Amino acid sequence: MSGLAKLGHVAFETPDLEESLWFFRDIMGLKVVEREDDTAYLCGLRDYEHHTMSLTEGNEGGVDHIAFRATDPESVETYASRMDELGLDVERVDAGTEAGVGESIRFETPVGYPLEIYYDVEKPKPSEGKRSKIRTRRYSPEYANRVYPQRIDHAHVQGPKATETADFFQDEFDFGLNEVYRSADGTDWGLWLAVTALPHDIAVHRLEEDVREFHHISYHLDHLQDLWDAADILSENGVEIDAGPGKHAITNANYLYVKDPASDVRIELFAGPGYLNFEPDWETVVWQDEIGSESDHQWFGEQYDEDGVPFV
Repeated sequence: MSGLAKLGHVAFETPDLEESLWFFRDIMGLKVVEREDDTAYLCGLRDYEHHTMSLTEGNEGGVDHIAFRATDPESVETYASRMDELGLDVERVDAGTEAGVGESIRFETPVGYPLEIYYDVEKPKPSEGKRSKIRTRRYSPEYANRVYPQRIDHAHVQGPKATETADFFQDEFDFGLNEVYRSADGTDWGLWLAVTALPHDIAVHRLEEDVREFHHISYHLDHLQDLWDAADILSENGVEIDAGPGKHAITNANYLYVKDPASDVRIELFAGPGYLNFEPDWETVVWQDEIGSESDHQWFGEQYDEDGVPFV
C-alpha cells in the first residue's frame, strides 16, 4: 500500500501576482484562502486542505514544486530515508514555510520538477456567510462564480524521462498505471498514473527534446455545462481558450484548457470524472494510433491521414 494519499497542491511563480489573481480568482473562480506578502494561497470550493494552489510573484512564470499528502506522519520520514538511499538531495522544509502546511520534504524527480511530501496541514473554514450549510462542502455555492471549480484533480508534466518518471512513481509510491499511449515501435509517449481511484493523479508525457514542461494543473467540475459556462466567461473577458470544450478518449472525461495570461500556467477544467477505478487487478489500458499520434492523442473526434495530419 502506498504511503501517499493524494495530490495536495502545486506551487507556481508568476511575474504579475495581481494579474494572475484576476485570472485564477475572478475568472476561474478559485478562492483565496490566505495571502502573505507576495504569495497567495487558493483552493476550490470543495478542497478541504488549506490550499491546492499557491502563486508567488517572481521573475517569470513556472512551477516551484508539486506536493502530495502522505497517509500519516511516519510515511514522510520513511520517504525521506528512502530518497536518501536513492542518492537524492532531500530538503527538509520547516512547518509554516508554506502557509497551512506542516513539516515536509522536497526532492527532485526524474522529470525534473521538485516533489514535496507532507502530512500535517491546516483545514481552515471559510468565514461566516461563505461556509456551506452542507457539512461535506467547504464553500457555499452561493459564493461562487459560474465556472464553479470543485477540487484539485491532477497535474500533468512533460519531459524526456517520462518512462523513468512513471517507473519512479510506481516503484517508490505504488502508483498504478491506468492508461498509456504507446507507439507502434513500443515507445510509451503518455502515461496516466494514480494512487487514488481517479483516472490519474499525475500524467507524464514524453518529449524528444531535452526540456521539461509543466503542461497543466486540473480542477474538477461537476457538470459538462460548467465547461460551456467557463467558455462563455473566458470569451466575455477576452481570454483565448487553448482547447475545448471537448472529450478525452484517455480518461474518458470532458475538458477545457486555458492559460493564465500573466504566468502562462495552463489550467484544465475537467468534468467527469470519466471513471473511478476500484479494481485491485486493473490491467493497464494501452492506446495506439486509433486515437491519433505521439504528440496529439487526447481526444475523440479527430481523424488522421496516413502521414499523421488531421483532417479538418
